[in-house]
Amino acid sequence: MSASQRAADIEKLRQLASLVTSATETVITEWTKGETTPPDTIDSIQLPSHRLYDAQRILAAAAGSIEELVCDPSLRLLNFSTQYVESRALHIAAEHRIADLLEDARDSQLRVQELAKTIGIEVEKLSRILRLLTSQHIFREVSPDTFANNSVSRKLVNNETLRAYIMNFAGDIFSTMDYLPMSLKDPVIGPSYKVNETAFNLAVGTSKPRWEWLEEKIPKSQIGAISSRGYPHSLTGNDGQVDHGKVNGNDEMVPRPGLEIMGLAMVGGGRVHSTPHVFDYPWGELGNATVVDVGGGQGGFLLQLSRLYPDLHLVLQDRQAVIEKAKPMWKRENPNAFNGGKVDFVPHDFFQTNPVKNADVYFVRNVIHDWSDSYCISILSNLRAAMGPQSRVLIADQVMNTTLGSPELRSAPEPLLANYGNYVRFSHQRDVALMGLINGIERTPAQFRRIVEAAGLRLVRPKASNEVTLSVWRRVSSDLIQRNQYRQTSQSTEQCIVLQAGLKEIDVFAPSRIDESVPAETMDALRVARSRGEVGSCYLSEVGAQVIESAPCKTP
Repeated sequence: MSASQRAADIEKLRQLASLVTSATETVITEWTKGETTPPDTIDSIQLPSHRLYDAQRILAAAAGSIEELVCDPSLRLLNFSTQYVESRALHIAAEHRIADLLEDARDSQLRVQELAKTIGIEVEKLSRILRLLTSQHIFREVSPDTFANNSVSRKLVNNETLRAYIMNFAGDIFSTMDYLPMSLKDPVIGPSYKVNETAFNLAVGTSKPRWEWLEEKIPKSQIGAISSRGYPHSLTGNDGQVDHGKVNGNDEMVPRPGLEIMGLAMVGGGRVHSTPHVFDYPWGELGNATVVDVGGGQGGFLLQLSRLYPDLHLVLQDRQAVIEKAKPMWKRENPNAFNGGKVDFVPHDFFQTNPVKNADVYFVRNVIHDWSDSYCISILSNLRAAMGPQSRVLIADQVMNTTLGSPELRSAPEPLLANYGNYVRFSHQRDVALMGLINGIERTPAQFRRIVEAAGLRLVRPKASNEVTLSVWRRVSSDLIQRNQYRQTSQSTEQCIVLQAGLKEIDVFAPSRIDESVPAETMDALRVARSRGEVGSCYLSEVGAQVIESAPCKTP
């Protein structure tokens, strides 16, 4: 390494140390504010403040940058190349509910001999698996060969939806990744973006998309013999279908276990990633509006919404098999909404025009990322056909940034990677997993805009929320324009966007920079314009890590 490169690395390390020190103090300050910590349950809503959230991102990103600088590159590559072993260890722990067993034990700890006897794994092998996990801060070893939960593993206790989310990656998805290198070089699958020409199709030997494959029935007697790829090899033919000639005539045919896991996993994933969406849109202002969750799975998001905004009329749409799984969950989780007619269960193929016309909101969460562009344009076009003048489409999905940054997204502070690097690991992992499974895509802002405009819709209000986005799309209208009242003048200042109807002027006092707070006269002007119906949509974004005010306005 040259002297100049060494000097640059030293300076970068100093910058990282400064970021870590500052972010650490922010975390300590937020932790010691004296606020009551929400109950640690699967239903508790635990959203960090924006200051705490930014500090968390900086610390995680800095950890990756520091490791790049100070660790031996060869060892780092070896560690990276074998991370699938750590994944498998976690899958084993989740499958056998080790977190629950530890929590239920006396003193909330168990010797490995007792664990091994309970779950049926040889004691020395189980000990090595647990030590691998404890070395990565999942579980803790309280004395030699005696284990307990830590704050990370405890999230799995009595948490079937999070467990399902983890197990969802343990079956056919794991095997799909085994076939990804082969699929990328395949002359047909490699260049294809069809939903049924993927590494998954090679892995399980089917021509069906994953959803249809999951809905197949298999012999009940073979469930225990199902391989890690999620289906009984001995009973499948070239097309991955059950060969009924090999099935005992008295054997009951039952759904694949992966179907139920998938349904629960979508609820669990929503609780991990999508809770901010319950708060990042003014649902309370909608009154008794109709909200349609398009492709909403078993309705995990609507379930959260129904508890906070009981006046909303909710419509859950998905495939018939998924809808049937959703009904008992709703009856159990929110019987008032289920029995009171506040939620409708509607089987629907979103490649057809939506049967619910003129809904106030069509909510599309974690759907667009499942499909390549041509499919997405079809989905959005069919929604546009159902929309009324006041309808809007909310897309809640991952927004990807690059390590160099995007003009539409706020970058991490230097010298961190612009997309927060290590912090967004799961985002990129899921992006590649979707590529292998169904040719899905986690998109950048430019990629979102491309498919939306191709469907005849227009972006009205983009708003990043944590690592996911909540975006509003509306019909293209000639009398709707966007005016930027504040332009970004530094990394700590975002813009206030005002969308005006009828090209009417709004008198807004607009300084060139917002440092601490939005001027009161500006807020007053926006509120007056809103009350007159002159504003189509407006919001004030965050300043630094502080949210000043969010003021979404009714559409004219």
